[in-house]
Amino acid sequence: MKVPYFFFGEGEFSHLALCIAEGFLQLEIPFYANINHWQIAPDQEEYLFCYRPNVTPNDCSIVVVSKGGLSAAAPGESLFHPDRKYITVYLDDWDGLTVWNQVYNFFDFRFKTHYNSKGQYPSNCIPWAFGLSSRILGETSHIPNFEQRRRHLTANFRVDQQLCKFTNTLLKIGSVFIEVNSGSMIADLPLRRIARAQFLPLIQKILPVDDLVDNFDSPPSESYHYLQWQQTGQRHYPTYYERLKKSVACACFGGLITPSYATGEPLVEWWDSWRFWESLAAGCATFHVDFDKYGIQLPLMPENWRHYIGIDLDNMNATVDRIADDPEILERISTEGRRWAIDNYGPVPTALRFLETLSSHSSRLQNHPAIQRNERTFSLPVQLTQINLIIFPNWSQLENCLSLELEQILRAIANHPDRSKMTLLIDTSNISDEDANLILSSVAMNLLMVEDLDVSDGPEISLIGNLSQIQWSALIPQLDGRIVLENENIEAIAQAKAENIALFELDSLKT
Repeated sequence: MKVPYFFFGEGEFSHLALCIAEGFLQLEIPFYANINHWQIAPDQEEYLFCYRPNVTPNDCSIVVVSKGGLSAAAPGESLFHPDRKYITVYLDDWDGLTVWNQVYNFFDFRFKTHYNSKGQYPSNCIPWAFGLSSRILGETSHIPNFEQRRRHLTANFRVDQQLCKFTNTLLKIGSVFIEVNSGSMIADLPLRRIARAQFLPLIQKILPVDDLVDNFDSPPSESYHYLQWQQTGQRHYPTYYERLKKSVACACFGGLITPSYATGEPLVEWWDSWRFWESLAAGCATFHVDFDKYGIQLPLMPENWRHYIGIDLDNMNATVDRIADDPEILERISTEGRRWAIDNYGPVPTALRFLETLSSHSSRLQNHPAIQRNERTFSLPVQLTQINLIIFPNWSQLENCLSLELEQILRAIANHPDRSKMTLLIDTSNISDEDANLILSSVAMNLLMVEDLDVSDGPEISLIGNLSQIQWSALIPQLDGRIVLENENIEAIAQAKAENIALFELDSLKT
């Protein structure tokens, strides 16, 4: 198993490291740090990241360095010494334009937010995203029904993001590098200013705009929220989350427009933000620019008009007209967007994507013994399709009852109009695959003979045995539902931590 070691600066808020580590914690992957960091609760000295004097980076297989942790990690001979056996990762969430300083090039990987598919980056850069931490998920765990929300658009930008500050930095402008010891750059086209001047007046006609902004220096009084306010650099406001959950939509524009040096077409840089992910988690219809048109790149991309509303700055009226013609579209995007964000960018999927990225992007890492062991644990023994369902039969019940229950399910799946897009996973954790296959084969043969079913175009049926917890954690977010059985293996459901999978009654699958 890979063991990560994190480097932080004192008092730093590294959202990227937090999301990854919270996923590690749920996956039961141990990790260490150079300091005790991120206090769990205000009334106890317990931290997410723990310093252990007997554990050094050389005892671990991955060293992760945050922006504030660079000085603590002492990049150079100490971190990149020739005998190191660990992989080095830099978490790059720098605001503004891409920094090209030489020290960042020494890292094996540079996980970069604000990535643009049409931009220029050092060769070790990997697209990454802010994503969702347990703190954000906790604040947005209980949301009202959509019809109970206020029909308005929250647009509470604190700053226009017009000013980019740089210190001891190399900037690449076309093919030229510019060294900046200390300075700032004023952007001509910050997205928030464009949205405020051009888009909000248009959308206001059909969706009133709420631009209330929390007082940056006014902390919450309750001890837990005050601790989070401190640790997040004054970004945690419970009243803000309450307003989000009561809003049908949120404007989440961020970044600035810059021309491509290759083609001159407009690109968006500095686009990622907590607001984008908080809005999705809170179940708002989330507004940003069209990711595909402006080159915005995520590890896993959302779909415009399904998971978010991406506007075309050259035709903003089209967005307003589409919502006016189909008012219910906001609720559909709210539901789909929230599910997409939580399933793909919560702590566990983020941690798994982190490990998978390390494994898949470097031949040197693939030969690392620790990586190879983890790959064997992580890989899933099934092929998933568009619609993935699972059942947990109680194999110890009477065979006649079991066969009847399986027959009902297989008949419903085989007759379903979307069967070609379906995979049915069958848990076999308390029976041998050989015995399970015998029972299923008998049931399937009987169905084929009696009902003359055509299964040439699906569905796929796969048996899954004793998966590791990491494998279950990778599989569950990709499942669309669990079919409820009269006799289920409750112990297997609990062991897989599958209690929160969406439930399907058998009758809902019958056509």
